[in-house]
Amino acid sequence: MNRRITQVALAAAAAMTISLASPVAANAKDSAGATVDAQVQSAPAAVQPTGITRNPGAHPTVTALRVGSTGTLSPYGRTSYIRPAVINYNIPEGWSMIPTARLTKGSRSMTTSFYDGTSLSVPTSWGAGVYRVDRITFKHYDGRTYTAPNYLNFRVRQPLHYGGRLQIQRKGSKLTFKVTKIRAYNGKKYVKVKHKVRVQVKKGKKWKNLKKFKVNKKGKKSFSIRHRGKRKYRLVVPTSKIVLGAKTRAIKI
Repeated sequence: MNRRITQVALAAAAAMTISLASPVAANAKDSAGATVDAQVQSAPAAVQPTGITRNPGAHPTVTALRVGSTGTLSPYGRTSYIRPAVINYNIPEGWSMIPTARLTKGSRSMTTSFYDGTSLSVPTSWGAGVYRVDRITFKHYDGRTYTAPNYLNFRVRQPLHYGGRLQIQRKGSKLTFKVTKIRAYNGKKYVKVKHKVRVQVKKGKKWKNLKKFKVNKKGKKSFSIRHRGKRKYRLVVPTSKIVLGAKTRAIKI
């Protein structure tokens, strides 16, 4: 995501885009804005499989299969490279290090491999929801196969649009808040975020909700308040069962 700072006159009705790294103050006559820290997954680098040990057993053994880091759909290709599941296993000599597995979501099913031996990728078009991985199968170089009894259910979510942002404009004691592009990728296109988002204000050491609201189908919402002193504000999109949440950096205005 490009991060830049731009200051313009209020009369031009422009905004200041703020980096997500740390709070940045805005002059009283300026407007201020911050983009959401939307998380979009990219393909993991091809590395030597991890979590693998050799043993002299008769067949491979899955020693651990657990939920990993949060997975999201990728808006940049047919496959979402994610790490929602982590596997560890013991492999006797003569067995392949990369197992295959059955991946299902609802009535959909496919055979996939654990990318680099420890993580999965899912078809973006399948969308968000609960996935299941089972029938983890190892192959021996002589043609034999072994299917482990382990299985795992995990959740994949929609990522937010990288351009989602909060803008704040001041005119005297009047503060106007403008939220834009709060939309989520459903595997085919960006759609409306259906649950409520929050603009928060920092009071002392704690963030307090200033306003909870739903955005429209374009991801927009505007409202105004009156306050003379400078305070810090931010936009928070909570994580739901469908959408992976995010928040902007603090804006002082």
